[in-house]
Amino acid sequence: MKRNVVYSIVLAFSLLMLSVFVLLVWDQVSAQPINLPTSIPQVVVRPPAEPPKWLVDFSWYEDPMNPARKIRVITVVDPESKHIVVYHEDLATGQVKLLSSRNIQNDLLLDQFNAVSPTPSEIEVEKDMRRFKNQN
Repeated sequence: MKRNVVYSIVLAFSLLMLSVFVLLVWDQVSAQPINLPTSIPQVVVRPPAEPPKWLVDFSWYEDPMNPARKIRVITVVDPESKHIVVYHEDLATGQVKLLSSRNIQNDLLLDQFNAVSPTPSEIEVEKDMRRFKNQN
């Protein structure tokens, strides 16, 4: 019974303090004049002058030897010079390490490499055979 009376008194006092606080804040807010802009600002969005030169990709994985260690893989591709660069960043220390860098121009000339069956050339031969059968 005494506990309910104490809770009621604390609740009534809290509500009284809240109402006093609201009245004080409301009085301060309503006393401030509000300056509204006379005109609406114009927002102009222009596309960039030229598209970004490099393509960058971020991904991360857990170190298999130490699952608590997280590593971010940063891949940078320069389509103009046909280069790809791969970095590893240790997220705990911030240390960045160059993992690999190469020119992929000749790689892009290969039709297939390490391809499993059906390879692109096998698919082309199959298409040609179907086309030949449909013509006859």
